[in-house]
Amino acid sequence: MKNTTKNLLLILLLICSGLYAGGTNVAKPGMVQVHGGTLFWSVITFVLLLLVLKKVAWGPIISALESREAEINEALKNAEKARDNTEKASQEYNDLISKARSESQQVLSESKISAEKIRQDIKENAENEAKNILENAKNQINAEREKAIQEIKSVVVDFSLQAASKVIEKNLDSKDNLKIIDDAIEGIGKV
Repeated sequence: MKNTTKNLLLILLLICSGLYAGGTNVAKPGMVQVHGGTLFWSVITFVLLLLVLKKVAWGPIISALESREAEINEALKNAEKARDNTEKASQEYNDLISKARSESQQVLSESKISAEKIRQDIKENAENEAKNILENAKNQINAEREKAIQEIKSVVVDFSLQAASKVIEKNLDSKDNLKIIDDAIEGIGKV
């Protein structure tokens, strides 16, 4: 900025000095005439105005622009941090969702395996219990049959003894013997 101001001032001084040194020229109609004295004081006024503006306005304007630039840069940095944080949070969220899905799939498969095992255990227990009940029923039936056979044998033996004793007592003919045996057999069914 200082070099530009110095260069501008030098150019204006050279123009002023060239015009002042040129002397009086005859004015041509339609041309603008430049007077050295007026130009000199205009340049001096312009330079003084530039110096005053530099002291009074240029500093605050530039400092305001620099502070605004710093604020914008800070806002850009904050926006970049916020974007990075948002991307990081989004990635963490996606990771959590993926992990939750994976865990839910694992829990689901474990529950299916557990349910299948429980079903198999229940089936095996039911089959074993059915076998035990069937075996107990067979054993009970066999025991009851043996008991019934024993009772029948004892009843038959008792009837046979009674029939034999009656036959011996009466010593009857064969028709009487057949009748006694038929009566004994009928008596077995009633007992």
